[in-house]
Amino acid sequence: MIQDTFQTIAAATIGLSLAAIAYQNTKPPKVLGRAPWDDDKDVRDYDYVVLGGGTAGCVLASRLSEDPSVSVLVIEAGEDMDNSIQTKLPIGYPKLFQTKHDWQFKTIPQTHAEGRKMDQVRGKMLGGCSSINAMQYTRGPHSDYDAWETEFGNDGWSYKSVLPYFKKAEGFHDPSLDKSHPMGPRSSRVHDPEYDTFEPEYHGTDGPWHQSYHHFSPTTKAFIKTGVAMGLPHTPDPNGRSELGVARMQTSINADATRCSTSSAYLRPEVVPGGGTRGHVRVVLKAHVERILFETKDGVPTAVGAEFRDDKDVLRRVYARREVLLSAGVFCSPALLLASGIGHHIHDSIPLLHHLPGVGENLSDHVGMPVVYACPPTTQTMHTAFAPSNLPKALYQYFVHGTGPLTSQVMEAACFVRLEDIAPEFVAREKANGTYQERASGPNAPHIEILFPACFVDNEDFTRMDDTHKNFYTLLVVLLNPASRGRTSARLSEVVIDQKKKTTKKNDKDGEAEMRFKVEPLIDPNFLADEFDIRVLREGMRFARRLGKKMQQDPALAGFEYIPGEASVPSEDDEAMDRYIRQTCTTFLHSVGTCSMGPASNPNAVVDERLKVHGVDRLRVIDASVMPKVIAGHTAAGTVMLAEKAADLIKDDWASKDVSTF
Repeated sequence: MIQDTFQTIAAATIGLSLAAIAYQNTKPPKVLGRAPWDDDKDVRDYDYVVLGGGTAGCVLASRLSEDPSVSVLVIEAGEDMDNSIQTKLPIGYPKLFQTKHDWQFKTIPQTHAEGRKMDQVRGKMLGGCSSINAMQYTRGPHSDYDAWETEFGNDGWSYKSVLPYFKKAEGFHDPSLDKSHPMGPRSSRVHDPEYDTFEPEYHGTDGPWHQSYHHFSPTTKAFIKTGVAMGLPHTPDPNGRSELGVARMQTSINADATRCSTSSAYLRPEVVPGGGTRGHVRVVLKAHVERILFETKDGVPTAVGAEFRDDKDVLRRVYARREVLLSAGVFCSPALLLASGIGHHIHDSIPLLHHLPGVGENLSDHVGMPVVYACPPTTQTMHTAFAPSNLPKALYQYFVHGTGPLTSQVMEAACFVRLEDIAPEFVAREKANGTYQERASGPNAPHIEILFPACFVDNEDFTRMDDTHKNFYTLLVVLLNPASRGRTSARLSEVVIDQKKKTTKKNDKDGEAEMRFKVEPLIDPNFLADEFDIRVLREGMRFARRLGKKMQQDPALAGFEYIPGEASVPSEDDEAMDRYIRQTCTTFLHSVGTCSMGPASNPNAVVDERLKVHGVDRLRVIDASVMPKVIAGHTAAGTVMLAEKAADLIKDDWASKDVSTF
């Protein structure tokens, strides 16, 4: 979806190319310790083996290696893109979609969405999705985390318990500070005290993962003012006391106006390769994990290492003295468990070591669709900012002052609303009919999010931008608490019987199995399977249209509804609205739940409250897949939080053990 947005700004491609040339002269040298496997130098045994150098895996490696006696291996399928202009430049991320730096997953045809397959963008590079996402830092409501503890039975995961880990991770930049302060801006952005607001008691300032306010266009400001005029509260801090209302986005952008991914934040030069007062960290790049290695001890499958193919397609084995930590993401983590014989039987070539029915189940994700507005050329949007005549200005602003539209992450503001506030008649009718489902976790948790990108976003038909209309903004309607649940399984996409067996110089335990197979995720979000979801989206779209009509009255916005258009999809025609929703809805890339956290009595639970896989020893899953329910926010912040907490859980569990006996 955002890829289409970026492609509408054709001239920006030229700008990025020019920016890349300028950036090459300033990028630092490659960090030692981040490289493909070197059979002459690499060792095979580590204390911890982390499978996946994504959003969570980078946090784990950094925090665990704070112990100088520890060694950590991170196995990452992608490359190190921390010094690429496409990851550093905030607006550059959509150019990474559908490239080798994206896993390029697709769903199976969605039965309740016109049989469409949907792209599932996932970062295939160090930092994972934190290196390719839209940099929005939104934790979600407090009650969502309270529900992890009270509703899903995970002691120690209430909001009060996890807030210290949000703050531990965060290096929040107080926008009122001047350049002389260590946490002050490294750009020439101007502080806007009316909109650069935050509640300091909810933020940390000493953490490695930097959050800040950056680009704030006049159009975005007009969107917020319109929301307030419609009766929505102006939220001083969407990550503070309450998320409800309309607010500008806090972003994972450094003080110098570059992306702050977890790889750049946590795997700094002093961390990789480490040594001295820190443990050693080795990051192996371009390495594809094929399975987790197990031994049976006292009748229990025990993780002892992993098997992966290096950048030369040679099969390697590495071993963990303490634990294997699976952080491959919401789709790859369950797929690797299944490929390793944990979960359910998927192929005769893979013996089932431990039956765990929840592996891959409980998939939950945000889904939504656009309402697009065409506006006059006087409206300041991404289209006008990247017009050929404005490109020199944009480049100058960024490379000289660290400001301008190149520092934007496209969606600079949003509103979070509850159904009883925007559609009280709908709520009353549903309750009278006995069909209402309260999916929000509490009275201060939203049901709907309206995102505001100041550009054209249309999921299905990019050609609907014609020569007559060249300037647009969009309201994106997002369902935050879907009732529908899907699943991700795994498929054996290739079976190769090798004619000869390879071995390596070091150890004949390396080599290739005669039966070679490739296991890939099979993704079915099952969007809109529950009819309540489409009814809620319908009300969200009606609210977005009311908001849009109010926005049209502001000269800074103006315009008219272009897609779908009220004539073709009237708000009073439920069937037409439902048809439009099914034809255009898409994922907002916040999938969770496929290795859900919960007690063993829960059939969907894969890990316990300490993130240990049920029925298996020395194996944990640590990524967004363990979230039992998608939060009513954006998932990056929660993923980093749980990795921070997981690192402490692991340290605590091993503090009292004599590791020499293992």
